[in-house]
Amino acid sequence: MPRALRSQTIETREGRAPVQALAGRGGAELFTIPNGLTALRILLVPVFLSYYFANEVRTAALVFAVAAGSDVLDGLLARLLKQRTALGAILDPLADKLLGLASLVALVVHHRLPVWLLALSLLRDAVVVTVAVVAASRGLSIAPTPTRIGKYATFFANGAVILALIWEISYAPWLAGYVLATAIVASECLVVAATQYALRFAALARVR
Repeated sequence: MPRALRSQTIETREGRAPVQALAGRGGAELFTIPNGLTALRILLVPVFLSYYFANEVRTAALVFAVAAGSDVLDGLLARLLKQRTALGAILDPLADKLLGLASLVALVVHHRLPVWLLALSLLRDAVVVTVAVVAASRGLSIAPTPTRIGKYATFFANGAVILALIWEISYAPWLAGYVLATAIVASECLVVAATQYALRFAALARVR
């Protein structure tokens, strides 16, 4: 790989960051600690689902908490250890999508979360995919990196899942209101994030 590629940058959740060269070192950057945590998050998705649908809700809640916590930890370590990689920029949002979609579907099926929260999450993802496809067809380059409000959407969606799991474990009826309130905030963030991404594409298209 040419040395010039070592100075290139990629779009990550934290903004533009240098790409570590993946060649010349035996692909060592593929096995960074942040990438390992991201891979763990992906592996925990079927574990969460298996426990949840087996009615082992306490264990499922613990698995989800570990998976959601790894999302914060891998980003922090990537910055502190300077281990941002091209692979991580691809795997990290994929892991977030898998965990978020799996948990929302599971809790909607068990009537612990409203179906409109799942629908809005799918709508946001559909907007991102559609914009990416249309941009590519027009020769435009737009990075599918989340906006700050998109990060808030993930945070509140995960919060709604955790509260819903606690609600299911404790059978405390008063928690239902907090679950609904958190889901409403998450849904609002999802709508704004989808709109921002569409506007980002529109602005790029006008410039070109």
